[in-house]
Amino acid sequence: MPDTTTETPNMQISRAPMWQAIRLPLRLRIFETARRLGESSVTELAEAVGLNRTALYFHLRQLEKAGLLISRAGEATPGRRGKRPRYYRAAVNELAFPVENDSKRDAQKVADLYRPWLNESRAAALDMRSGGGISARRVSLHWENFTEDEVARIRGLCGELEDIVRRARTRANNSRKAPSANFHLGVIFAPVDGHVMPGPDIRPKVGK
Repeated sequence: MPDTTTETPNMQISRAPMWQAIRLPLRLRIFETARRLGESSVTELAEAVGLNRTALYFHLRQLEKAGLLISRAGEATPGRRGKRPRYYRAAVNELAFPVENDSKRDAQKVADLYRPWLNESRAAALDMRSGGGISARRVSLHWENFTEDEVARIRGLCGELEDIVRRARTRANNSRKAPSANFHLGVIFAPVDGHVMPGPDIRPKVGK
């Protein structure tokens, strides 16, 4: 399992260093890579995330400044003029941000945090050049009037999906690897307020 620490950083989402660290999906992916790999050198992290060391250092510093990563200097490397390699590990095992339910500022920050991920999800759903083309996609968008029993069943299905994702994450944690994702799963089930008309059932008919 990834290394842990007894020190817990201030996870307030509105705190400037924390917001700078988490506002970009790339930085959160770097954090997740470090969390799954355990203590790793900059070279190992660069290879895992596909960045050069110079670019990666900038993001690592932002994550460390926020308290999400911890670094240490290794032993001097022969042939590098006494330079000491740096190693990084995650300071926490999960990103849980305390928010006030009635705080407009917190609500806006949460929305801003999710927005680039939702944009990426939308791009993934609409990119027909990806593996398998249209026929490999399962995109379903509905606005319906559900009964209480139907709502309970949908929530149960969402719970099953969360269990599957949790097992996949546990498997990755135990292997101490950060493999590339091979599927994108996006699920949104949310109540709507006001007068919202139901949407039509839109399905692409793929020709043979």
